[in-house]
Amino acid sequence: MSKANIDSYININNNDQTKQTSLNILLLEINANKLSIHQLVEYLGDYLQNTDSILRARGTLLLSEVLCRLPDLKLNEAQVEFLAAFYHDRLQDYACASEVVKGVYGLCVNHKVPYPHNQKMIRAIFQEVHPSTLVQTHRKMVLQLIEHLLEHNLTEIQELKGDFMAGFLQFIDGEKDPRNIIYTFRLIPRVILYIPEYKNFADSLFEILSCYFPISFNPKPGDPNSITKDDLVSSLLNCFGASTYFAEHCIPFLIDKICSNVVDTKIESLKTLLFCCSKYGPVALRPHLDDIWGTLRTQILTQKSATVIDESKKTMFYLTRVLAADQETLQSFLSMVDKECLHHIKTSQDSKLAVSCASILFQTVSASVKSSRIVLSHILPTIIDFFKELSLHLSDDPIHKANEQLSIIGLFNDLLKANNISFQYNNENIDKEINPLEEYKDKLYDLFIGLLSNSSALVRTLAVDCLANLYVTRHIKTSVPITFVLDQEKRQSIIKDLGVWLLIQIFRNKSLEALMSITKLEQVEQMNLFAIPTLLQMINANQSKNVSESKHYLEAFSQLCTHQPLLQSVIPQIKTLLEHSIKKKYINNDEFENSLLVLQSLENTFSNSIDEQTMTICYREILLPLVKELFEQVFSLDVNSQEQKDQVLGIMKPAISMIHSNNKKEAIELFINIYLNGDLSALQINKEFKPFSSDATEQAKLLIPIFTSVISQSKFELSTNKLLKEMLMSRALDSNVEESISNACAICYGSIINKQTDQTDLPLDHLEQLISSSSTNKTQALNLLIWIEKGLVTNGNPQSIKVGELLAQLITSENTEISQKAAKSFYILLSDHDTFDHKSGAIVKRQKNETVSSQFLVAITNLLRNVPKEVLLGELQEVLPIVLHSLHSNQRDLLNSSLQTLMMLVDEASTSISSHLDSLIPTLIKISVNGESLTFRQSSLEILTRISRAIPYPKIYPFRNQVINGIVPALDDKKRLVRREATKCRNSWFILQ
Repeated sequence: MSKANIDSYININNNDQTKQTSLNILLLEINANKLSIHQLVEYLGDYLQNTDSILRARGTLLLSEVLCRLPDLKLNEAQVEFLAAFYHDRLQDYACASEVVKGVYGLCVNHKVPYPHNQKMIRAIFQEVHPSTLVQTHRKMVLQLIEHLLEHNLTEIQELKGDFMAGFLQFIDGEKDPRNIIYTFRLIPRVILYIPEYKNFADSLFEILSCYFPISFNPKPGDPNSITKDDLVSSLLNCFGASTYFAEHCIPFLIDKICSNVVDTKIESLKTLLFCCSKYGPVALRPHLDDIWGTLRTQILTQKSATVIDESKKTMFYLTRVLAADQETLQSFLSMVDKECLHHIKTSQDSKLAVSCASILFQTVSASVKSSRIVLSHILPTIIDFFKELSLHLSDDPIHKANEQLSIIGLFNDLLKANNISFQYNNENIDKEINPLEEYKDKLYDLFIGLLSNSSALVRTLAVDCLANLYVTRHIKTSVPITFVLDQEKRQSIIKDLGVWLLIQIFRNKSLEALMSITKLEQVEQMNLFAIPTLLQMINANQSKNVSESKHYLEAFSQLCTHQPLLQSVIPQIKTLLEHSIKKKYINNDEFENSLLVLQSLENTFSNSIDEQTMTICYREILLPLVKELFEQVFSLDVNSQEQKDQVLGIMKPAISMIHSNNKKEAIELFINIYLNGDLSALQINKEFKPFSSDATEQAKLLIPIFTSVISQSKFELSTNKLLKEMLMSRALDSNVEESISNACAICYGSIINKQTDQTDLPLDHLEQLISSSSTNKTQALNLLIWIEKGLVTNGNPQSIKVGELLAQLITSENTEISQKAAKSFYILLSDHDTFDHKSGAIVKRQKNETVSSQFLVAITNLLRNVPKEVLLGELQEVLPIVLHSLHSNQRDLLNSSLQTLMMLVDEASTSISSHLDSLIPTLIKISVNGESLTFRQSSLEILTRISRAIPYPKIYPFRNQVINGIVPALDDKKRLVRREATKCRNSWFILQ
């Protein structure tokens, strides 16, 4: 039986299924010990010695399949030696090379092969088997075999020494299959690690690797397991950086690639150079520093591509950081860089060249504290002297010398920033090291202070920036509290000067930026001595005067107070500011506007605060007294004075908005107690207050919108408070109160519904009855229904569909007021509102609700196709957004109607279409490629063709490549009509005129 299966498997006339069946039977017999490996070899004897190479190969393959497919096959040492000797001899049989390789792999990987048979077989593979004779899978087997031997039989392989490296290089040379290439890339670092003799072959090994750079590879589309370009790139990088012996070959090679004319090759080479430098270290890089610097300098100073310049600067930064590990190498490199940059800065007539050199110095200084100390010691003394020399000879050539001065001041600023970066953010062991700027602080301070009186506004602005950067320069990195290089007297002087500069419009923004950077590091006491008093003085001085001036000072005060320690320290000043700002009666409108600005600025400050303790103090010491004051103003105001009402309520709203999120719950509970129970004791007011009662005073009613705005901002559920809902609903349906109050209550009620989890007790039937009745508050009932629906829609409640259908039906109501309000309601439902939370599932429900409005869109777009063109063009501003919005619909009727309407509009109103091209063209391209129907794809392509002919060239040219490339898939569409229209469209865009 076994002999028959062997014959069946080897018989070349049998089909693959028969052969596979025979092999499976044999494997089962061997695994069940019914057929021994010795018997199998005996049965194969005639085939293994057959003069027919095909039969000989088939016999060898059967034996190899058994060894590979039965990894647990038990073989004694004599059997293993016999098979090893057999395969070693058979490797000389050219016709059986692939089959033998498979057998060697199965034998070595699955069994312990005694010494020195592994050596013999791997040597024979290298000598007798040419890689080109093997298919991809067998070449990969050889690579896997090498990996296995390095891991389990390392000593035996190491004895081969140079012979192994020669054979290995010969085997991997010329590999083209990405699956084997990436395996080779991952194997090479291990070969380098375990085989010391690789050093004698470093040039050949790098030559083989360099053929693959830069990687140009496109993976198979749609295959999640395919090799990616990034996989190949990262593996090749690891090979390049695996040994310092590659440095002498790799660095010149990469420099040559960086000088290529192809931008992508330049960038890839720069990234690779950066990686290799980090691996090789300063000693290996030392012989190549001249060439590296020359290449990077050329790219930064002369290259037109911004991407290449940025990548070159990045390489400079990290190269300097790598070299910092060796002081001598770093000193040598930086002296070369500093000398050339200084030369260009001092002698170049091209300001762009000087700026580029400054950017190089910025990279070297910011890279490490060591490099910063070296560069600053080379640069600063020379630059300071050069700047003074320019100032002395300014009258000789005023324009040129002034431009040079600006460049030098900019360089000072860059060096200060770069030094701060290196000193504060690098992870070097410099905890107790003194800042490199310590030696030059006084000279720089005097220089920058002197520039504040310069006649040039630009020079003064740069001087402010320089002073700020000098101010925040630390003396020692980890000192607590922070110690600065400048003494306290000089720092106080800078803060005073910046406070003065805040008063000058052209320097205001820069001074504020400087103060902000200082505030983050400086002690609060220092800021309270000068900066804060100056700002408050200017705010108070402009209370009833210049609103725009007050706005700038308030913004500055607000931004400075976002620093939490400073905010807590200025609470008394804020209280004083509010006492001066909030008045019972304002002299003029400017004074009122200034009060609003004060509240808005404080709102910005509080909203950016993250310190819970500080905000609790602000709430109790600032906001509650403010609310008390405003309530008392409302109680005493003249309800017949519209101006007074507007002012008090106008102040109240931003005051309430100042309540921080951390205090919202406490504030809401307070307001509920005040409004529902009339308890004003928390505000220390002894007065009756029942705004929701039928006999409420007009003043009390005016405060209802304030209450609703607070409740609407609640992020937690209030639906359990039935009294609250009843009060809000009664006022929302009250036709005797002002519309603004009724609407505020309706919005608040909807926001409560939005956060309500149990939505079974909704008053929908009651509202529907009111709307359909002849009651006087039917409009208020509809308004409340709309805001309840808003809460349901954004909450994702299924009941929103039913309410939406009701609103759609009301569009056709005979009552004009009801009909118009229902029609406008869909804007409210679908627009964003900050008091309504979009919960999970809300978008799905919202789409279901939009099916109602989509029916109206279908009707509208169908109507537009039949409206006289004169009428349509007259209403184009309202019509066009509807058509463009409808293109995103998934409804077939709507999309078809919209495409037909758009086609007509392109022909008749191309001028109006041109302003919407940036959104229209990507939508049409998407439909042309992914449209569900042939008609949709064809129509969208036809519209694109018409656009290319109807709209002027300057307006459509920017979209040319987008269309040409975007509709490429349509050229292979399964429908001939679409392919024809795509060809026509593409040709039209190719020959734009």
